[in-house]
Amino acid sequence: MPSNAYHPLVIERAWDTTPRARVAQFRVPEHLRQTFTHRAGQYVMLRVELDGVWQEHAFSLCSSPEAGQPLTIAVKRTDTSRSAPLIQSLLQPGTGILVSPPQGSFTIDLHPESSRRVALFAAGSGITPLLAIATSVLVSEPLSTIELFYANVSAADTMFADELRRLHGEHGERLRVVVLLEEGAGGVLADFAEVRTGRLVAADVMEAVERHRNSTETTEYALCGPPGFLEMVNAALGIIAVPAQHIHIESFSSTPRPTPTP
Repeated sequence: MPSNAYHPLVIERAWDTTPRARVAQFRVPEHLRQTFTHRAGQYVMLRVELDGVWQEHAFSLCSSPEAGQPLTIAVKRTDTSRSAPLIQSLLQPGTGILVSPPQGSFTIDLHPESSRRVALFAAGSGITPLLAIATSVLVSEPLSTIELFYANVSAADTMFADELRRLHGEHGERLRVVVLLEEGAGGVLADFAEVRTGRLVAADVMEAVERHRNSTETTEYALCGPPGFLEMVNAALGIIAVPAQHIHIESFSSTPRPTPTP
């Protein structure tokens, strides 16, 4: 992407959603509103100088335009990521960052008259675009329901717990959240989620499909997480013959793209 495709945006708000994940909302000036119009599930590129090298990094948007939410990203650091802590340090209110227009096809068409089920499968920071999709469906399709299966290491690593709690409070039984934790207890999540111990496995995916097999409602499936997680979920959906056109997949990688100095 050429450097002139980026626009300087100022961070309006920033906060930590977990000890390892930071969220930033951008202020989009009026003359760029059309440029930064986005759909739930899309991402933006940040162009930042790290250790003297200009790099491009992709980050999913967690904001729902249907809910009137400002352009918002989340950045999670891992034990193997060198760039994420540096990028997180830049995410401070008042800081200007070069941001690309939204892009990507990991989206679901919205229809206010729809009465359908949308099943979401997230692992770790894969919740980021799925939070946006869940919010948009709940706001735009009052007859539709969301089932979110969300795999994490621990309750402390569960990004957007407060946002999911608020969504559940606003939409009640239309949002079912199942959180799977590899470590520790999940009591702090129990007020809005069914908490299970262990990893999400193929049997969980197939059970989630089979329990609605006799429903007349259409189901859309959206998956986001690391490659191994996506392969497992997609394979399980294939075993029980879920049509490929109803499966939406987004992978993520922390690999940066070096770019020329502007």
